[in-house]
Amino acid sequence: MIQIAICDDEPFMCRLLKEKLTTLMESRHVPYSITCHTSSSELLNDPVAYDLIFLDIQMPGFDGIEAARQLRNRIADCILIFVTILKDCMPKAFEVEAFDYLMKPVEDFRLAFTLDRALKKLNRRREPHLLIHTLSQYRSIALSSILYCEVINRKIYLHTQDGTIDYYGKMEVLEAQLDNRFFRCHRSYLVNLDYFKTYSKGQLLLQDGSHIPVSRLRHGEFMKSMLQYMSLFDRTD
Repeated sequence: MIQIAICDDEPFMCRLLKEKLTTLMESRHVPYSITCHTSSSELLNDPVAYDLIFLDIQMPGFDGIEAARQLRNRIADCILIFVTILKDCMPKAFEVEAFDYLMKPVEDFRLAFTLDRALKKLNRRREPHLLIHTLSQYRSIALSSILYCEVINRKIYLHTQDGTIDYYGKMEVLEAQLDNRFFRCHRSYLVNLDYFKTYSKGQLLLQDGSHIPVSRLRHGEFMKSMLQYMSLFDRTD
């Protein structure tokens, strides 16, 4: 369920935005709940970890920008959308990683466009992810973005849609962390079957043009796994 909060010190604006969002969410058939708050302190004292927050800026007590800073400390990955009459606060809004900045009165098409973008972002977060530890940080990588994995010496290279990420690890450990879309076609390679294009003479061709070897020992198992995997989906590529 998508947890949505609206915070505006004008009750009428809360009700209006809630009505608009209710109509949009119902038409998208997405489970949701919407909670209205009429002060920033009320929102900050709410223990719910909201996915999506529509936040006014000009409010008594903590303004929306300060409220957003405090929210970031508690719900770091919430999507913040400012809804305001103030044009000159946009730079400050994006300092707290605002997802969007809507001007009142909010146009219906603009609200719908922003909501759809936010829902897509939330859906991506719900995808299975791989958590890895590089030399400088922990990173969460969506499994759907990984084309193939390669091990060279003690280092694993994740070849993704956004580039290559490397870290120290063991292929056996990585293989256990992945799902059934990945196949160990070679002792040094794991391939995402979602990106399979063709197979010929011991070489896999992926949709991005990468060529991946399939060892002779794994040929039969690969053919069986590939046929089983393809039978689950209507693949046309």
